[in-house]
Amino acid sequence: MAVLSDVEKVPCSNCLNRGKANGMFDIKWLFIASVIAFEVGSVLCGAAHDMSTVIVGRAISGVGGAGIYCGGLTYISVTTSERERPLYLSGIAVVWGVGSVLGPLIGGAFAQSSATWRWSFYINPVIAGVLAPAFLFCMPSIVLTDAPLVQKLRNTDWLAIVVFFGGSISYTMAITFGGSVYPFNSGSEIGLWVATGVLLLAFVGVTIFHPGVSSSDKLYPSHFMRSLELNILQLQIFLSAGSMITTIYYAPLLFQFTRGDGALEAGVRLLPLISMIVFFSVANGGIMPIHGYHMPWYVFGNAMTLVGSALMYTSDAHTSTSRLYAYTALIGIGVGSFITAGFAVVQAQLPAHEVNNAVGFMSIGQSLGQISILAIAGTLFQNIGAEKLRRILPSASQAEIQQLLAGTTSAYFQSLSGANREEVIEQIALSISNVFALIMAAAALGLVTSLFLS
Repeated sequence: MAVLSDVEKVPCSNCLNRGKANGMFDIKWLFIASVIAFEVGSVLCGAAHDMSTVIVGRAISGVGGAGIYCGGLTYISVTTSERERPLYLSGIAVVWGVGSVLGPLIGGAFAQSSATWRWSFYINPVIAGVLAPAFLFCMPSIVLTDAPLVQKLRNTDWLAIVVFFGGSISYTMAITFGGSVYPFNSGSEIGLWVATGVLLLAFVGVTIFHPGVSSSDKLYPSHFMRSLELNILQLQIFLSAGSMITTIYYAPLLFQFTRGDGALEAGVRLLPLISMIVFFSVANGGIMPIHGYHMPWYVFGNAMTLVGSALMYTSDAHTSTSRLYAYTALIGIGVGSFITAGFAVVQAQLPAHEVNNAVGFMSIGQSLGQISILAIAGTLFQNIGAEKLRRILPSASQAEIQQLLAGTTSAYFQSLSGANREEVIEQIALSISNVFALIMAAAALGLVTSLFLS
């Protein structure tokens, strides 16, 4: 499962390439090509009869999904005014929120019906087919760079693309596999981190010293690094995206362990979190352009995330459902207050021809934040949980401990006495609540750095 998760994350770290491509070629056809890639991957997953096919399909879907996301952001950015842009960008949060609620419900319904889980994937090309006329006839063709194809290909920073892609693969594998697939002190894990470090240094060197590519054509907009404001905004989306995805993952897990929820019920319990993210994203998009100040949104949002995550940190197996709803709603208010704002704010501070670079710059921060913070949270949960369970079940093997951390349906959990089951659930609930210390730290860092925004 770690491998399956990993192949989805690597293409999402390819947002820099996507952002640069959107600045060179027709955005419409790049977007349509990404949709096709996503649907091809979905069909492969739906038709799969072995895990290898599923992995390939998910990887292709990841590549397509990254293109759809970056393409959508770029489309909105180049077709709206500076005043309109925040509200339209917040619409992405609305669509994401609806999908986050309906996705588990529809997928679960398929899995429990005669259609089977395969239609959870097959439904994607059906939706794309319905929307195909809009893609073909309603979306305008937009080319931001007027140059011959040969010149565009010659100006592409191919070396940086290869180095960055290799580095993103190494980093994602290292941070995802560490502690779950490979022991931290194993040769494989150390090798992945060494490769990540070497490729990172190589990428920095290529970005700064590569003589064959002009500064405007370099893959990473290194001139952005001279702006404290832009760096803080990228850090903010890194922290908030990681906090959001970690809460989305671990809040339902807490309900599954303590309330015996299935995947469907646990997904529905995300409604307070997601509804607040959507509402405050739209509120930010509508109000921020009126007064023109973005710093207060970041300060308020980080403060609310800090409070909500601190309260989640105090939760246990006996915390009431209403309290857990309230705590996650506070995190949703905090994250929603500025999760999409950064894309509009960065673009407002840059010339129009830098739109694609701005989208790539912020998207890579968002993607790496989700990968990094969720992976660290997973390591914390596994290590803290294993330590707590060994105290109450000293005779349990490592494999049995891992079974308990994976859920309450394992044969080993069912073999425990009633008292031991309750103790296991209590300790796992505490392990999940400890994960929110990471979100507290992220929100605290975000709060401090937001004070330096203009």
